Amino acid sequence: MDQIVGKKYKLKTSDNFDEYLKYIGVGFISRKTANSVSPVCVVTQNDDGSYTLAMMTTLRNIYTTFKLDEEFEEERADGTKVKSTIVLEGNKLIQTQIEPNGRKSVHVREFTPKTLTVTSTAEGWNGQCIRVYELVE
Repeated sequence: MDQIVGKKYKLKTSDNFDEYLKYIGVGFISRKTANSVSPVCVVTQNDDGSYTLAMMTTLRNIYTTFKLDEEFEEERADGTKVKSTIVLEGNKLIQTQIEPNGRKSVHVREFTPKTLTVTSTAEGWNGQCIRVYELVE
């Protein structure tokens, strides 16, 4: 986690984000709002050993606090409550979200020295959403 914590990444490119949001049931206005902003992502470590993933925009900031390998409940930006687990595999944070209807989404956050690539998939959807963030120095 040392190579991840405290670094700031700003969104540069986004492919299939709207399609992904539409598939998981996010409404039109929420999708348009989400597509109109360029979030900054930062992971911080807390005193109790947990981590906080912050997604910050000019409209809204979303903070997700978690402990690796432990299930937790979170509220997505669209208000849907999901069960999530985040695991660390090398330079990747892999988040599995389970919606109330049982459908799974997986978000793989791959960190390199200069980029963060987030690949999102959802059960039953043949596509994948890829969002690339660049390190803010």
